[in-house]
Amino acid sequence: MTDAKLDLIAKLLAKAESTTPEEAEALTEHAERLMVKYGIEQARIDERRGRLGQEREEIVQERIVFTGTYARDLRELGASIALALDTVCPLHAEGAGSLLYFVGHASDVQQARTLTASLEVQAMVAMRAWWALHRDAYGPFTEGDRRRARSGFIRGFAAGAAGRIRDSRQTIVDEAGTGTALVLASRRERVEDAVDRMTTRRGRARRGADAGAFMHGHRSGSQAQTGSRAAAVGGAPR
Repeated sequence: MTDAKLDLIAKLLAKAESTTPEEAEALTEHAERLMVKYGIEQARIDERRGRLGQEREEIVQERIVFTGTYARDLRELGASIALALDTVCPLHAEGAGSLLYFVGHASDVQQARTLTASLEVQAMVAMRAWWALHRDAYGPFTEGDRRRARSGFIRGFAAGAAGRIRDSRQTIVDEAGTGTALVLASRRERVEDAVDRMTTRRGRARRGADAGAFMHGHRSGSQAQTGSRAAAVGGAPR
């Protein structure tokens, strides 16, 4: 991904932070769709470099630290996004707070980090709005159960958002033409080979989420802005 294209995405997201909610939604969707397209473009360029015997894009490992009450749920959100993108491998680790490692080609990892940051904010905003409407229904429950309900919403949000990203990505891959899927599969295999050379361990199993909260979160995550309904910049707000 070139610096010029990164600058364009950064400007779209920066403008989205200082405009009306309607225009911000259109700008964010457009930026996210550009990220997916440019990621595929980078994969094809890198594949050509490999065939010519030139140096390929570096495979990197980056750490993300999640903190707060819902740190593990947000970590799960990040992992779901990486898996949906299909060329970034998420690795869990326990430590101070919750840690998530992204392993992949540098441009793909950057894309996963950007989407994680965007959807992390959306998940927390959506959860708080949902809880304001459903708080009374959980009145008879313990505080632990209420916290688990909010946790379940975020986990459901993650599942819904990941599903939308997968669908959007597949549409773009199909539009990209013959051979793109094979290029991406080869790119993923190189990442998997790199992961196989690392020493990893499995995280502890989690207690099941509140079913109702999970379903509400899943629905909300499915509606999150992941670029599947990209709007033209400067167009009418939706």
